[in-house]
Amino acid sequence: MLSIEGIERLVEPVFEQLGLVLHGAELRREGRALVLRFVVDKGDKGATGTGVTVDELARASEEVGALLDLENPIDDRYRLTIESPGIERELSNWRQMRYAVGERVRVVTRGEESRVVEGDLTCADDESRRIEVLTDAGAESIDFADVKSARTVYLWENETGQKRKF
Repeated sequence: MLSIEGIERLVEPVFEQLGLVLHGAELRREGRALVLRFVVDKGDKGATGTGVTVDELARASEEVGALLDLENPIDDRYRLTIESPGIERELSNWRQMRYAVGERVRVVTRGEESRVVEGDLTCADDESRRIEVLTDAGAESIDFADVKSARTVYLWENETGQKRKF
């Protein structure tokens, strides 16, 4: 049986060919069932202004399912699930952080002087492994190793144009 990283490497070219980006993968038991879950989004998120569609998820499921049937990387029976990351999502690895550049984020740092930083993620530098968040008070540079948790934040607008988060 391949590791989850090996399975990611196996299927990633299929997602790329379909214009999708793999955000994450997991193989775990849910009750009695073994579930292989992939989270994907548009490869070029700015091109359409929308996330991945149901039709794209269905096509990805067919293509990836066919590849997995052919390669048989998992010894046990499992259920394949391919889903969207959602409008607000956890950013748990560097790839997800890089993809979120341009979006509003909420970052919690670790350590004795932990803090919460919320604003627009303007940079995720591969070389230094630092992110930059533009807050109302100015730009904050954070070492990715100091990030305890991070997620995207969506500001909802009501009929008056007033923005608020949930």
